[in-house]
Amino acid sequence: MRKLKDILRIVIIGIPLLALSIPMIIFIPIKSFYRKKIKEKYAEFLIQNDGKNFFCYNNRKNSKKYIEEKILPNLPKEIDIVYLNGKKIESDYTTEFISEALYNLKNYNRFPHLIKIRNGQLIDKSINNPFYNILNLNKPKSAFLGQINRFFNLDKNVV
Repeated sequence: MRKLKDILRIVIIGIPLLALSIPMIIFIPIKSFYRKKIKEKYAEFLIQNDGKNFFCYNNRKNSKKYIEEKILPNLPKEIDIVYLNGKKIESDYTTEFISEALYNLKNYNRFPHLIKIRNGQLIDKSINNPFYNILNLNKPKSAFLGQINRFFNLDKNVV
């Protein structure tokens, strides 16, 4: 009689647990495989786009207009623009890879943000503080633009 109760307990508890764990047993290896493929493709993206420069900004109301009217027209043509319209990425590059790049930012401290790809590595820098210094404190934008050029090594004459 006691063995029957133990078997019933195992069946009552074990079968639902097994049923709940089967999707996890299947899902985890699939997700791991997919993540590995994305990492491989992303590494290829970094190599193929070596030397690229990105200026990233978002749709924050108090900065978007200023960036689009005063900053973007003054950026060198060697800098590609990445715009985050909410969660939607607007760029000339594959959204999957730009999303991965943004996810992997090491120095993120709000937007705007600079990203460069050198030797297959992503290098990033937040320019949030300097940007809001020119926006809120009316500091000259030339120093800010010089800082961008220095980060990307685009203007050897900028000190």
